[in-house]
Order: sequence, then C-alpha cells, then structure tokens
Amino acid sequence: MVLGAIAAWFFLLGPLREAHAGVPEVRYQLKAFLLVPLCVVFGIAFLLRGSGLNYRDVERRQLTLTGWLLFAVIAVLTAVGYWWLQQEFAELGYR
Repeated sequence: MVLGAIAAWFFLLGPLREAHAGVPEVRYQLKAFLLVPLCVVFGIAFLLRGSGLNYRDVERRQLTLTGWLLFAVIAVLTAVGYWWLQQEFAELGYR
C-alpha cells in the first residue's frame, strides 16, 4: 500500500499539481495507473486476510475466484483512475 501511495503521489498527483500550476507540458506514467490499484488492492487484501488470502492455486498455477475478483477490482480502478485524470487534464486545458 505504501508503494502504491508513493507511486500515486509522484507519478499521478505530481503531474496533476504541475497542471494546476500551469506548466506548458505535463507528463505522467501510464504504468502508474496499474501499479497504484494493484498495490492498494492487494495491500488491503493482505492486511485483512494475511497469509490466509487464497488468491492463487499454487499447484495448478492458476488464480482462484478470489484472485480473479481482485484483478477485476484492479481493472475497474485502473480504468476509473485513467478516466478521472484525463477529465482533470481536459478541464485544465490539456490534451
């Protein structure tokens, strides 16, 4: 969760702060849109369930239903985060 918070601060919120300051060109890392939800979702899941989090079947090398649900949440948060930041940049006049 800490890694996700650090990545969000530097790679997503940093460029947004630059945009609010009126910098002519703003760059952000697309990888952060996946990294942040991944770290936060799995961090919360491991905090709540600890080592009992059964998100994968080690023998069959497959995700369990829990694993697929976690990744579905990550996918939704990734898409929503990307959309939100694009809307923020558009409101500030960036493309």
